[in-house]
Amino acid sequence: MEKKRQGRPENRAYSLWRELRDYEREGTHLYLGNRPSRADDIVEACMLAEGSDYMRDFVGDEQDRIAEIHFIRVSENSKPWRLRR
Repeated sequence: MEKKRQGRPENRAYSLWRELRDYEREGTHLYLGNRPSRADDIVEACMLAEGSDYMRDFVGDEQDRIAEIHFIRVSENSKPWRLRR
């Protein structure tokens, strides 16, 4: 029996790509920063990001469905939840 390797970057990338592709197929608009983007571009940016992460911002429509997902780059030093001393 083959072990699942969920933590490997290529598995995380594929999982994210599949999720975003499904959103695209449902008509959800994807953005990287302020630019309209495709699942491939977002996955590449998220996997290549060094010293920063991407935060998702979900935007709903009048029927409370997800209409847009914005991926916003958050640098390590600007995380709002980080305690400052």
